[in-house]
Amino acid sequence: MIWPHLKRSLTQLFYPAQCLHCQDFIEPGETVFCSACMSLLELIDPEERCQTCFEILPTNSSHACAYCKKHPSLFYRCGAAFDYIGPAASLVKRLKYGNQPHLAKGIAAYLVMQFIQLDWPFPDALIPVPISFTHWLDRGYNQSALIAEEMAHLLKVPILNVLKRKSGDFSQASLTVDQRYALKNQTFKLKKRHCIKDQTLLLIDDVVTSGTTLNKCAESLMAGHPATLYALSFCKTSLKHF
Repeated sequence: MIWPHLKRSLTQLFYPAQCLHCQDFIEPGETVFCSACMSLLELIDPEERCQTCFEILPTNSSHACAYCKKHPSLFYRCGAAFDYIGPAASLVKRLKYGNQPHLAKGIAAYLVMQFIQLDWPFPDALIPVPISFTHWLDRGYNQSALIAEEMAHLLKVPILNVLKRKSGDFSQASLTVDQRYALKNQTFKLKKRHCIKDQTLLLIDDVVTSGTTLNKCAESLMAGHPATLYALSFCKTSLKHF
């Protein structure tokens, strides 16, 4: 039928597609980014990062940063697909704040590619970082859960929604790193702890800044006695703590 194609073409005439990052016009039906911005989406090289916290390693250092050598983590490994800059940051912001849940599918694909590059063992289950009920009402969805669902489909592993976030919890987006560290510990609650006993778990989040949220999730998950904890996020903001 020609009419649907005509309708789509006319829509693009009056509402031309724009790159999510630079706002330049792009061809209808193509990627959400222009070719220039698309070329900037290069996965982080794990060899250049600390294996535990995924911070940038100093030149000629070992696979662990000085901070992680002094401060053991509850996670065996943490990783991210991109640094929180450029098109990657624009993409996750649109998913989180722009009411564009369909973007989770592409984000999940990049995360799966990074997961393969990291060469981690396949998890027994994925666990999305939860948001509070008030945030869910405001946003209409949990962006980390959407990403985890798409990843679960690609990796053929189940999702376990065993973490619950306090409804009164507020957004940390505007907080400094020190303010994030000062937050109270009791933010997450573990449900159905028997489900994760002796399991290898992969925690999924959209953006990691200080790591406070992931660490609180890990503290709650440890009550269920999992075998190993991993964490993977789409973007990471560097702390530069060494």
